[in-house]
Amino acid sequence: MKTCRKKPTEVAVVGVVTAVLLIGLIVAVVSLVQTIYIPKVMEQREAEHMDKVAEQFTYLTSVIDGQAADQKKNLPIATSITLGSKELPYMLSVKAFGKLEILEESCWINVTNSSSAKTFPIGTVTYSSINSYFLDQSYTYEAGAMIVSQIEEGNLMMIRPSFLVTYQSPQTLHISFDVVNISSIGQKTIATGFGTYPIQTEFDTISSNDTFSNVRYMNFSTPNANAWAIYLNQSLKAADPTLGSIVKKTAQGVELNFSAYDDVTIVLRVIEIRAQIGPGWVEQ
Repeated sequence: MKTCRKKPTEVAVVGVVTAVLLIGLIVAVVSLVQTIYIPKVMEQREAEHMDKVAEQFTYLTSVIDGQAADQKKNLPIATSITLGSKELPYMLSVKAFGKLEILEESCWINVTNSSSAKTFPIGTVTYSSINSYFLDQSYTYEAGAMIVSQIEEGNLMMIRPSFLVTYQSPQTLHISFDVVNISSIGQKTIATGFGTYPIQTEFDTISSNDTFSNVRYMNFSTPNANAWAIYLNQSLKAADPTLGSIVKKTAQGVELNFSAYDDVTIVLRVIEIRAQIGPGWVEQ
């Protein structure tokens, strides 16, 4: 009985076909991982990084608030902010970047009474993400408040400023507002990339402590109008539940119209905090 044996050429063809099938299977698996698994993993990493930045900015807010309350000079405190996150090793992915910046006079507060008007320029600290997979966000310390912003969702206040409203008698309001103004020192005002950078802050002085009576309008010029409008409306409503709608968003920001009241007194104190980004404290 004869045994049927495959010719060498037939064995070679089978080996080539098997190798091609294995390569095709590997390519399919890698493509599946690259197009479905990797984006989900990177999106989760960037979301976790945003949570970390929110935590760091919350700590920065508490540090500045503590310095504003203690009012001790020449005691700079550093707070670390992680700008971005790295890519995955051995796989095709993209880093996330960020920008930390001190913006002087980026918004202002105006108080108008029956006889005059006064404007207070306010500096801020802001972090902006440059994500590749997760929704971009920014965190801002502005006038004593911490605000989170998303391009598609708008902005909301995460930590409230020192803004106290008291309903003293019929048609009379008393408002006490401690405003924190951030100013920079030298040229250390910005950091970009994906590393961790310190921002150092220290109390400088109280530049204004003004009392305004018979106030008619109070205006906030800010890109975070939605956050301020919601907060101010809630604060005023809590003091006077019968209050009508006196908070209005404008093209520049938010306007408070006190014309319905006989007297509104605003005590506005501006606390100066100096800040710089990067290691080492540079005096100007």
